[in-house]
Amino acid sequence: MKNNIIIMTTVTIILAVFGVVQQGPSVITAGIIAGAKMLIQVIPLLAAAFVLAGMIQVLISKELINKWLGKDAGLKGILLGAVAGALIPGGPYVFYPIAASFLLSGAEIGAVLAFVVAKNLWTISRLPMEVALMGPRLTAIRYIVTFVFPILVGLIANLFFRNYGERVTEQIKLMQTVGDKK
Repeated sequence: MKNNIIIMTTVTIILAVFGVVQQGPSVITAGIIAGAKMLIQVIPLLAAAFVLAGMIQVLISKELINKWLGKDAGLKGILLGAVAGALIPGGPYVFYPIAASFLLSGAEIGAVLAFVVAKNLWTISRLPMEVALMGPRLTAIRYIVTFVFPILVGLIANLFFRNYGERVTEQIKLMQTVGDKK
């Protein structure tokens, strides 16, 4: 967590210096105002997403997650993760906390990655806009071409990175512990 803060702060300072050199000191105020406006717009969505992720951890038992998305679920877990990713509405502020709660509840890394990849490729909530702007034929081609990727990513993750999910889970727990201490 500290490394992420250091990196983000460093990038922000570099961009601020670049902006001041290019456009003058007023660019810093404009950047702060634009960032604050985005923060105000995103706070309700962030709050809802984190409460949803917390509710998943509390209401859905670890046994159920293990049964449907855990190590013993195999291909079924990957398929369910992919379907869940396609059905969950919202952007990264919504689905990454849910993915983290799946990991914390015992889901296998392949099922979680299938969830994330399907969320990015198969999102059903995006379908009407995509059909309207790209047309039904191109949309169908895109869905057909990308259909296998969430499942393939899940299978590859389980094959080569099976134990990595435990390390990610430990990192999530560590970040939560750091947050609890403040």
